Amino acid sequence: MKATKIQAAERSLRTWCEREGFRGWDPWDALASPGLRIFPFNYRLPRWAANHLIKISPLNPRPYLGIPRDCFAKGLALFISGYALRQKHFPDPGNLEMIQSLHSRLMDKVIAGYSGPCWGTNLAYQTRAFFVPAQTPSLVHTAFAVDALLDLYDLDPQAELLEAARGACRFILQDLTIRSEEGGICFSYTPIDRTRVINVSALAARMLARVGKISQDAHLLSHARSAVQWVASHQAEDGSWWYGIDPVHHWIDNYHTGFVLDALDDYGYYAADDGLYSTFLRGLDYYRRQLFLDDGTPKFSPNSIWPVDGHCLAQGILTFSRLKDSDPEGFKFAEKIAHWGITHLQHPSGYFYFQKRRRWTNRIPHIRWVQAWMFLALNRFLAQS
Repeated sequence: MKATKIQAAERSLRTWCEREGFRGWDPWDALASPGLRIFPFNYRLPRWAANHLIKISPLNPRPYLGIPRDCFAKGLALFISGYALRQKHFPDPGNLEMIQSLHSRLMDKVIAGYSGPCWGTNLAYQTRAFFVPAQTPSLVHTAFAVDALLDLYDLDPQAELLEAARGACRFILQDLTIRSEEGGICFSYTPIDRTRVINVSALAARMLARVGKISQDAHLLSHARSAVQWVASHQAEDGSWWYGIDPVHHWIDNYHTGFVLDALDDYGYYAADDGLYSTFLRGLDYYRRQLFLDDGTPKFSPNSIWPVDGHCLAQGILTFSRLKDSDPEGFKFAEKIAHWGITHLQHPSGYFYFQKRRRWTNRIPHIRWVQAWMFLALNRFLAQS
């Protein structure tokens, strides 16, 4: 198998996404249904149950429940970053046309009323630990939006792109809960919670470091350093991280581990700080040994393959693709993951399936959760090839 198989898979996926107008459903969109409002959604359990049942269903009830097709801000940002990679390495006027349209949609989703531009989901959802009302900004969505804006800035350094990114830094520094703890500082997920989630602070560190580097802002770089030190201080001896510090968040999964690793590596580059490289390598070793099979199959958690999730597939390609210069075998493993996913999770029409379970496959084409991530992942790999 050669990279041509990955090129063909990316082209097929890109054609499908463009034909669909980058709109679709999401695993977390159940509470957007007007038909479910008869249920007691003022309580956590009914909200979680409704979302979970619709999420795992192999049949798609969303059209019958009135759930609209859209794309969350994070998904739009991932598509933008993917097209920015394409334009950098495979210039084409079509890339610029898509970038312009997606950028406009992303900016239309800015949530007003905060210290700077910020993004979140356009609908309510219920996590294991807390409820997030519609139009609540989150650090995670905002961090990926900033990545997209700065990817565009790298292509064409327009002042308004950098200003929006700096404004987003004001949002996370002024509107989120920031705790000073032993080891550094941690950031809340949204303005309305006080959770201590590892990948959230890792993404904050990357975002602050990248904006700080471009704008030569020592204040942002200092906060980035404190956040990444907090993340490193919570790494277990085996190289893993819990999802979060509080007991309700004591689990380990594939893609959030990948988030942390990518953020640590990028922080080191943007902040010119290699002090945590050993932390990255220890985490990477755990990620490879415990969260993938040797044939490239992405495991969902250390103790279970199932469900094989398209988001985990994409994250593995993204994380191991960054190793081309430092670890050629790691880069080859990214190719192995991609080939496995194309063989087992890509539909003939181009999109990638949501999840493969032990006895059945959920083939619903979730636009943000899988397609946007796979689009970015395949283009990241091809850009490195």
